[in-house]
Amino acid sequence: MSEEKKELYLGYATDKAMTPFFQEFLEALDEGKLMKSICTSCGTEYLPPRLHCQKCLSECKHEEFTERDATLYSYVIVDFAPESLASKAPYVVAIGEFPSGLRLTAHITNLMAPPEVGMALKLDFEKIDDKKLTYKWLV
Repeated sequence: MSEEKKELYLGYATDKAMTPFFQEFLEALDEGKLMKSICTSCGTEYLPPRLHCQKCLSECKHEEFTERDATLYSYVIVDFAPESLASKAPYVVAIGEFPSGLRLTAHITNLMAPPEVGMALKLDFEKIDDKKLTYKWLV
């Protein structure tokens, strides 16, 4: 990947808080891979990854997360969106739970009917433009 920085597009800009740890996450995302982090001390897993463990404050390391199928754990329908996402409203922000128990928040982008807790979700990746990457849920 080139030295040009990418940003994760979830309705907010992340280029103002770029770190080498986060850059590694974005480079993997650019290749269609999702990274989780694992605490080097207590083994707690995080998705999306975090640099330091919430439980013991030790450093975490990246590891590829290969699960793609999840179930809808919770969701919210956003009718009154912030200005930057107003053209997409109403939209659904959902928490999907993977078989491993890890959960991930993302937009559901292809709903044809109202969402239902417990419905099947599939993780997908999208390159919006040269500088914007995202992951999303498909039903």
